[in-house]
Amino acid sequence: MGLGAAAQAVQVSAFPELYERWAPAAAALLASVGGQAGLQDCPAPGPSDNSAAPGIPAHLSAARKAILRYAQEGVGGSYIWGGTAFKAWDCSGYVQWVYAQAGIRLPRTEQWQAGRATFTPQPGDLVVQNPDGPNHWAHIGIYAGNGMMYSALNPSAGTLLHPVSWNTGSQYFTVLGQK
Repeated sequence: MGLGAAAQAVQVSAFPELYERWAPAAAALLASVGGQAGLQDCPAPGPSDNSAAPGIPAHLSAARKAILRYAQEGVGGSYIWGGTAFKAWDCSGYVQWVYAQAGIRLPRTEQWQAGRATFTPQPGDLVVQNPDGPNHWAHIGIYAGNGMMYSALNPSAGTLLHPVSWNTGSQYFTVLGQK
């Protein structure tokens, strides 16, 4: 586990991606006070590593495959509050763009209302997080499978694939049914 992931596991920050950038400074500080000069080597990621974009399972419907392809295409985009342009969007702008490319119209905000809650999410379903009222959430993304999701996370991180566990209060909605 990388230092950033380890710190997030303990701190559960709203900006988990910021931990990793301090790893070199922390190692230098430790070395300067007589601690270990370098970081311990961690084993190389194996087949269970979720940091890379997951493949798109062959058994999914054409609509789900399209949603995942477009979600991957949006990775690297900037987070712009209220934005809806390609790679210049907020979380709901990103989700709306992805679904539109797959031929599915979603409202600009509160997109979960177009679907129905599910306790058995499949890749391509909506993930809502950070509850800020009854049946209302402050963040939305697209479930990638295996505990991962695509989202326009925040201005520091932009659009990326990340663990669902980075945010709290996750619930899932399907717009596509269980195909």
